Amino acid sequence: MAITINGSGTITGVSAGGLPDGSVTADDLASTLDISGKTVTLPSDVGGITTGKVLQVVQGSTSTQVSTSAQTYIDTGLTATITPSSTSNKILVLVAHNDVRVSTTQTILRIRLLVDGTQIYLPFYNALLNAGGNMHGAAIFNYLHSPSSTSALTYKTQFYGGTGGTTYIQADNSSATITLMEIAG
Repeated sequence: MAITINGSGTITGVSAGGLPDGSVTADDLASTLDISGKTVTLPSDVGGITTGKVLQVVQGSTSTQVSTSAQTYIDTGLTATITPSSTSNKILVLVAHNDVRVSTTQTILRIRLLVDGTQIYLPFYNALLNAGGNMHGAAIFNYLHSPSSTSALTYKTQFYGGTGGTTYIQADNSSATITLMEIAG
């Protein structure tokens, strides 16, 4: 096919990749690319990375104080739900209970992470000893879960207190957050 240049500057007959290297310079291109109203499809392995990418982020929070003096686990009120897009993906769970308080001496604090009602991680166990009472602290942890699921998953925390006093989560209505990140597997 012959290469033709018409009077308006249109070139025909050049196949894709048919121009020699260096024939189009950066100055020949516009400084911005207008893709308004256009569909741009990127390859699934953008930049050659196929695993480890954050695919979605979900966050839950609460600032409702919960207390117990019983020696049994109860809900903290902190929960979030995420639906993984592939069974090979993982869920990175980040939890921050920013104010936990015990009212008297020798109170135990345990916090655990559950998914759909089943314990998957017991990160925090501490005997809080304070002769003066009213000891404040924080319970912050993370966990990488491999659920092998594409169903909606509800993550929540529970705590256990007792042995001589009252334990408070979200003490004085402080904030607590749970962040769920789906990571490509």
